[in-house]
Amino acid sequence: MNQEIKYSGFSAVPSDYECSDGSLAASINLVPEDGALKPVMPPSVEIQLSDDTGSCVFIHESSSFTHYIVAKNNSYSWFDKKKPNTTTVIGDVANCIKVTSVGNTLIFLTDNGMQYYLWKGGSTGYLYLGSKIPECPLSFGLQGELVRTDEFTINFNGISEGDIFKEFSDDNKTKVTDQVLAKVNKFIAEESTNKGRFIFPFFIRYAYRLYDGSLTMHSAPILMIASSDLSPQVFWNHISGKGSYKEAVMRVVAMVHKLDYAVIEQSYINNLSNWKDIVRSVDIFCSKPIYTYDQNGKCERFAESSEINSYCVCKHTNQAASTTTYPLRYQKHTFNKLYAFTYDPTNFTYPAGRLILPRRSVDTVKEDIKSCSQFYLLESIKIEALTTTRTLLNIDEDYLQSLVTREAMTDDYDSHDTLIPRYAFAYNSRINIANMKKKLFAGYNAAAQFCYTDGYVANYTNEKPTVMDHKASYLVYVYIKQDGKDIVVHGDAYALAYHDAPFIFIFYPNVNAYKAVIVKTDYFSECYEVQLEQHGFLNGSFYFGGWDNPPKAGSHPNSSSDADRMIDVPNKIYTSEVNNPFYFPVLGINTVGTGEIKGICSAAKALSQGQFGQFPLYAFTTEGVWALEVSSTGSYSAKQPITRDVCINPDAITQLDSAVLFPTDRGIMLISGSQTQCISEAINSEYPFDAMRLPGFEKLHAMLGHEPATDKCLPTLPFTKFLKQSRMLYDYVHQRVIVYAPNITYAYVYSLKTNQWGMMFSRLTSHLNSYPDALAVNEDNAVINFSETIKDNVKCLYVTRPLKLEAANMLKTVAGIIQCGLFRKGNISTVLYGSRDLQNWHLVWSSKDHYLQGFRGSPYKYFRIAGVATLSPDENIYGASVEFTPRQTNKPR
Repeated sequence: MNQEIKYSGFSAVPSDYECSDGSLAASINLVPEDGALKPVMPPSVEIQLSDDTGSCVFIHESSSFTHYIVAKNNSYSWFDKKKPNTTTVIGDVANCIKVTSVGNTLIFLTDNGMQYYLWKGGSTGYLYLGSKIPECPLSFGLQGELVRTDEFTINFNGISEGDIFKEFSDDNKTKVTDQVLAKVNKFIAEESTNKGRFIFPFFIRYAYRLYDGSLTMHSAPILMIASSDLSPQVFWNHISGKGSYKEAVMRVVAMVHKLDYAVIEQSYINNLSNWKDIVRSVDIFCSKPIYTYDQNGKCERFAESSEINSYCVCKHTNQAASTTTYPLRYQKHTFNKLYAFTYDPTNFTYPAGRLILPRRSVDTVKEDIKSCSQFYLLESIKIEALTTTRTLLNIDEDYLQSLVTREAMTDDYDSHDTLIPRYAFAYNSRINIANMKKKLFAGYNAAAQFCYTDGYVANYTNEKPTVMDHKASYLVYVYIKQDGKDIVVHGDAYALAYHDAPFIFIFYPNVNAYKAVIVKTDYFSECYEVQLEQHGFLNGSFYFGGWDNPPKAGSHPNSSSDADRMIDVPNKIYTSEVNNPFYFPVLGINTVGTGEIKGICSAAKALSQGQFGQFPLYAFTTEGVWALEVSSTGSYSAKQPITRDVCINPDAITQLDSAVLFPTDRGIMLISGSQTQCISEAINSEYPFDAMRLPGFEKLHAMLGHEPATDKCLPTLPFTKFLKQSRMLYDYVHQRVIVYAPNITYAYVYSLKTNQWGMMFSRLTSHLNSYPDALAVNEDNAVINFSETIKDNVKCLYVTRPLKLEAANMLKTVAGIIQCGLFRKGNISTVLYGSRDLQNWHLVWSSKDHYLQGFRGSPYKYFRIAGVATLSPDENIYGASVEFTPRQTNKPR
């Protein structure tokens, strides 16, 4: 009898008893394609690296260059694809987990966070930037000028001398208001709004403007105290009338301020200068004025000046008193003192009375301060223009008139925290990071939290004016409850005025902060403990208790270690802005389930009809695989879990053209759209076939040129165990997937054309990001390309699974075998094995060519054909023609 057997792919299931004739139990350098077993040709060598150079780990590619990144221990270098023998050092990167890139920026994921290197070209090469954009604390101060109007006279209904400080009658409220408020409103417009100067308290906030226009690293809102209470003030110098007071001579008076800034140390500017390609400017924003004066109200009464003595914090620039005796300081000034130092520098007097203008209630003003969240662009300062010298901001005279029409500041989300991701995936010119730890921000420098003060000078009766004129160190500790821990952080200390420096507003950019302690240190330390509340409109917590400093309370805290400041963020994906791997907006942060994200990959196929063009991401978590699709805002949103299969090895997640492969305990899963299937069921065996147990098989193995002691090119590990250490390489040109593992000398080859498996000899250690090429690194430290194979020949080996020859339980003798296919005569050597129990195999016959004939032997129930071939790219093996004779067919045996 004759039977034609067509060889198919490598398989391990179903059982040997049930498998179809032609399935292969071993297949080295062969893959079933185009109806035959085709040779897996050796890859071409792109670049041969010396051991001194290091191993290639990444390809940094843009439209203008292709750089190979090589690593030797912790030292990284690069060379251009066109000049492989010219290597330039990048720098040392310790504990690197992964290398990736976005645009011109090379990114190393390490245990301490992301390390950024920017390609500058020329003699600079790769410029090391650091792990994140550095802090650059700015201090803001006010320079104030006391301004008053000319005298004017108002008339009102008579008020008796004893009632002069009592509340006006309704008629007088109207009369006085009509005469005074017009002048007050005109004063505010002419001296403040139309001149770019400040009368009322307001907030300043600044942030970095990056090269793409986005804002990040926002400062705390800083309360600038241009006035602590009612402003402007209306003083009266003279009040008169016969029998009762009926007129008064008045002036409108106020401190009007210009705003200045300074970087607190030159080192901060130096650190930021390295980032000038990334950080375009420091942009300063201010809030609308927080009005203490109610322009729609009515004047209430006259009062003694000593009753209303609010303050501002500034440098008094038009002081008339001797600046030698009374040096100018940024300090807390009362309005009475300012008037005296400006208009009576000899006797230091000030008008005795004031008119109480309509005022907004203290509680209303407090609520405005607590809820302030809108900030408008005031000025942009280029990095090159930053200075440590106190410098006035250039505010055009009419700028504040249209402040609310200027660019509004975005809010910040945790940009000061240090992100330490364990996984990164670059896609669509964005970097997606996941499975991360986050080190909480230490806190703002004290200089960047309070308005600037540098001393205190006053007119004391029995002391020198400068007796309190020195500084103390201020440090702000913040308590945070997060991730089940109580964490204490603090920013850097800064020297501010020892006496009367206001620290009335505190902000920390984390809603979980609940308490702060301000530590003021001169010779001794003083503590001021305050409770923080979550801000209603900003991402953070704050304290504001009024215009007086909080009372002394609490004790000196101990800050948490760096390790204790770490919190786990295992189930979030942070997606950067396009072409900007330095900024992760809040809209780009997605929570995916409750488990741990193991990996991320993209697929260019829709999840279902109607979703084409949305290019979702897949998030591989400990709960299964989630699909992320593009939302209406252009960011990603977690859609749904589409399979409960859990990836066991994120290093092996592989993107195909329209699908993604990933390993699980079930095997290799292919996910396309919202459908998943296992493609490795046919080869998934916990007990792989050991061809070396076949009699004389070591001679066949030796014909491959492999050393049995070192090159075990046949499966030896359970498939699942192999998968846990495997990697996958997609060969787009040949439409194959190579599943290999470092230090294992066999690899599985999956044909996307036939959906069948083959195997190959492997000495691969890693592969490179090089689509559509399939580049890898082998044990010889060479970069090899599977998309461009060697046009020579390759030695192949195959062993069939047991052949039943139409009757599994019948004894048979084989009289001849002819190997069929397209190959040259003498290129195939053949061996036949027989067995009666599928356990014990016996050598039946062998031949140095593709014919087995001229032999007789004992009958067997099962047979295996083994062969070693030397094939060129144009050759293949189709199958075998077997001549056999059934024996003793009268009953099963």
